[in-house]
Amino acid sequence: MNPNLPSPFTPPVSAISEGFTSATKHGKVHYMKTLFPLILVPCLLVQMGTAAEAPQIQALSVTSALSGAESGARQAVLQQPVEFVFPQLIIGGEWTTVIKLTNRSTKAIPQTNVYFLDNLGNPLKTTFQTTGGNVINDTGFSFGLQPGGVIEGTFFGGSSTQFGHAYIALCNNQGTCLTGVYGEVTLRNRNSTRPDFESVFPLEQPAPLQYMLWDHRNGVTTTLYLVNEDLSTTIVGLDFVDTSNRLIRTVNITMPNGSAQILTLHALVPETIGIQGTLVIRGQNSNGANVTATALRINPSNSFTPMRAFIPRP
Repeated sequence: MNPNLPSPFTPPVSAISEGFTSATKHGKVHYMKTLFPLILVPCLLVQMGTAAEAPQIQALSVTSALSGAESGARQAVLQQPVEFVFPQLIIGGEWTTVIKLTNRSTKAIPQTNVYFLDNLGNPLKTTFQTTGGNVINDTGFSFGLQPGGVIEGTFFGGSSTQFGHAYIALCNNQGTCLTGVYGEVTLRNRNSTRPDFESVFPLEQPAPLQYMLWDHRNGVTTTLYLVNEDLSTTIVGLDFVDTSNRLIRTVNITMPNGSAQILTLHALVPETIGIQGTLVIRGQNSNGANVTATALRINPSNSFTPMRAFIPRP
């Protein structure tokens, strides 16, 4: 992270995890539960004819998300208008992350890789568990889904907190992309002194120009999560404007490829305390840069609400 910027939001630490509903154990398929059994179970019953048709999840066969052919696959994804980035992973301490994926197309999703990266853009090794108790420790996973299928995975963490993000390799080197895949990540913070706090972030699509509303009145703060999914270092411009569209300040953030930044906006620009406005997020590479932006709106009680950037219709 940029040493000239204020310290990022750091969550409290203690351990938490919850059950994992997913697929394979030692090569055997375990059929999964779903969030919406009345809707999705009929689809899964159709799939249960053979093990090969069931939802599957397994460890990756590659050692790095950014090397060799996978780098080319990642570039192919970035050139397509496909939402494919899980913008936030927080694992360990008081935090746990749950990833869900579903296939809402009419065609089967073949084995497809999901890669985990830390905030520096390096492969992030994590531990997660399948329904049958099989524990996987890897920098990602591979999954396959029939139409209507759902897989879900919960990550284990230790006493320290890890931050990162993930992307799905939906496109190949020829630019052919899978369609119909939807996913979301649930972040849960558990502390024994209060009820659990939880936020859900859907898959995001990187864009060179995005906007986000912020409101720092009544003690509310905003923690911004930026992810540079470009294949090169980029400068991201953050323009803070008030409700009259007057510029308050511009802050430029340098981000290596694949990296992320966690920024507390009122600490970054104290002039925003007590007012509301709009954050303009601009990738400043020649191609505009592929950046995702999400945030947590945190109230004085430390409970939080997810925030997403938006792109106005032309």
